[in-house]
Amino acid sequence: MHSLFLSSPRPGDTVRLVCDLPAGLLRPALSEGSRALVVATSWGHVELVVDGGLAGMVRVDVSARNCRVIEADTGAERFRRRTALRNAVRIGALIALAAPFVQFVASYWFATGSLDGLLEYLPLAALESAGDFLVSALRDPVRSLLLAGVGWVTWVLAFGRLGRRKR
Repeated sequence: MHSLFLSSPRPGDTVRLVCDLPAGLLRPALSEGSRALVVATSWGHVELVVDGGLAGMVRVDVSARNCRVIEADTGAERFRRRTALRNAVRIGALIALAAPFVQFVASYWFATGSLDGLLEYLPLAALESAGDFLVSALRDPVRSLLLAGVGWVTWVLAFGRLGRRKR
């Protein structure tokens, strides 16, 4: 076992990227704060397996100075389990976000018999839903706060905070 404070990344460590890395010829763009597992090291470069979201894990080669060790000797299996759990939360959040839209499209199709006019009616339906949520918040504020809180927590767990840099 080695120290987190003195070492450069070693195979099996979990690292966090300390700067944004632009896309290369064979590398996708990586944002600051992305977690990755060190697979191999050589001459100041590290080969990482980065959590690519729902697309799966991506192998990249970056400079060791662009990484900071956050967990020593994590191991590949633990990193894969954590990534699989995070992807399950992402899929659940996508289903939770898409279900009302799919329900709206299905009910519109059932009521009108076609999808003609759906794009014109969609903004009106969104405004009506926002108004209904405000009325619900006035009638039952505790339930509305719980609903908004659970939605926010699900979003943060799945996709991270918006407008803030990951640290």
